[in-house]
Amino acid sequence: MNRSTEYYIAAAILFGAFLALGELVTRKPALRVDTRALFHAHATPLARFFTFSGRWIFITGGFIIATLIFRYEHRGVIIPALLVISQIVTQTLAELFKAHYRRVRPEYWVVGLDIGKSYPSGHAVTAIVYFCGWAYVVAFSATAPDLKYMLVGVLVAWAACVDWSRLALGAHYLTDIAGGTLLGSAWLFAVLGAVHQFALAHAP
Repeated sequence: MNRSTEYYIAAAILFGAFLALGELVTRKPALRVDTRALFHAHATPLARFFTFSGRWIFITGGFIIATLIFRYEHRGVIIPALLVISQIVTQTLAELFKAHYRRVRPEYWVVGLDIGKSYPSGHAVTAIVYFCGWAYVVAFSATAPDLKYMLVGVLVAWAACVDWSRLALGAHYLTDIAGGTLLGSAWLFAVLGAVHQFALAHAP
């Protein structure tokens, strides 16, 4: 079994888990893990900031900066373009599945009411596809080791903080976050499978 096949299998398993979790949480009242995971506290500027960092205006700015850096280093724009496409596709998928599952958001809100349904969390999808996607790119780049480890750590921690912010603001259940994580991870593994398959097909 080659590497691309392993990635495809992992993607299928993660996507299956995402669908199964969606069926579980949308056909029953809120699970105990969900009701216990809500943060019944005042919203903090930090939570608002990390939620903002998962929205399109922040993400777009990041893509522009990354593209400029890649062009400056003469590395082309394939990787930023691939991540842009991944972000657009996965957010579209998240909205389609929200419309399918139609899970109502938690009743407890700290800051304004977000439009749309609850499962899966689009921010959790972004945390994986955007922040962890960039962490993967940096991890396998030619960046100096010390800087590489620092950047990967920051990006992964940032992804976790984006997820936390949605719970802290009462915008999602914990299982919404889990669903978004599964969906985003499934997509990333599928993309990695395609990349490895393409590389193998064009190897000398």
